[in-house]
Amino acid sequence: MPQNKTADFFEIEWYETIKTTIRRKTRGGLEVGIRKKNRVPLNEGDLLWEDDNTFIQVLIKPCDCIVFTPKTMREMGIICFEIGNRHIPVYIDEHNAISVAFENPLYELLEKRGFEPQIIEKKLLSTHFFQAHEVSPKVDNLMI
Repeated sequence: MPQNKTADFFEIEWYETIKTTIRRKTRGGLEVGIRKKNRVPLNEGDLLWEDDNTFIQVLIKPCDCIVFTPKTMREMGIICFEIGNRHIPVYIDEHNAISVAFENPLYELLEKRGFEPQIIEKKLLSTHFFQAHEVSPKVDNLMI
């Protein structure tokens, strides 16, 4: 974080991290527009802009999530297959807990199959996003 500068935050939802164009006001009221030439996700804490007095960072809003931890690799495979069939992004943290944005039918399925899901408000961060393909570099154009 830049020293001796005022922080301002560009708040986005978890699903907006991969959008190529986003336009809105920061918490401080500054109108910001982002245009990317790729789908590399924005990350929590990314520095978007700074001048002599202020800097703007990405802040990902928390959302209701279904969180559970499979007990075996077999359970992990079964549930990732079920979630993948629904085309829902999967987030796996350093403790192998799976998080997905809340969706009632999926929650009920997990309960029915004995996975003991919980509903927890948390941030879905791209550092925990499970993906099976490579993406290329970051923000190309920023309009303030």
